[in-house]
Amino acid sequence: MAMTMSAELIKKATEVFHIFDTDHSMEIDRDEAIRHWKGKFAQIGARELFNTVDTDNDGTINLDEWLEFWIAVKSTGISDDDIYTELDNIKNGESWVGFNDLPAKYNPHTSMSAPQK
Repeated sequence: MAMTMSAELIKKATEVFHIFDTDHSMEIDRDEAIRHWKGKFAQIGARELFNTVDTDNDGTINLDEWLEFWIAVKSTGISDDDIYTELDNIKNGESWVGFNDLPAKYNPHTSMSAPQK
């Protein structure tokens, strides 16, 4: 992708990735995502996360897929501040949100408004 993220934003996205990756395999699996969200909507959040970010459909999200997703979000015009906020929300167990205007590979089904709360 042509657009990139600042070193600080890459660091933040990587930090959040590692919060999910509790077995330190350098991949997030569905069980790790469900455990991260814990609550009533954990299954839905995990499903939406994987439907959007697991672009090779192998059942895991590796760091490259994770960072490429956030670069795609940035390329839609979402500000660094908004991405930081969303990463903090995810880190704190808040629901996964959808983003409009992402490249087709990130929209396996009808897209949602960006960002939704």
